[in-house]
Amino acid sequence: MDDEKMEDSKLFLAETDEEFARKSAYVKMAPFYAKIIKAKHFLDSHGTVAERESKAYDSKEFREYIRKLDEATVDADVLEAKRESAKREVDIWRTLSANRRNG
Repeated sequence: MDDEKMEDSKLFLAETDEEFARKSAYVKMAPFYAKIIKAKHFLDSHGTVAERESKAYDSKEFREYIRKLDEATVDADVLEAKRESAKREVDIWRTLSANRRNG
C-alpha cells in the first residue's frame, strides 16, 4: 500500500461523512416516519380496525415510502461497507509505516 492510496482512502472518508450520517439517520428514523404515514391514512379510512390498517399499509404514500426506505437502506449499507474498507486501508498503511520505521 502506498501513500497515494492511503490519501485517497482518507479523502473518501472525509468526503462521505455527512452523506453517510444522513443516510444512516434516515434509516434509523424509519419506524417513526412509517408510524406517521400509517396513522394519517388510518385516520382517513373507514371500516373495521383491520380494514383501516390494511388501507393505511396499502396507501400509495406508504408504499412509496417503503420503496424509498429500501433504496436508502441499501445505499447506507453499501456506503458503510466502502467506508469500513477505507478505514482498513488506512490502518494497514499505518501498520506498514510503523513497521518500516521500526524495521
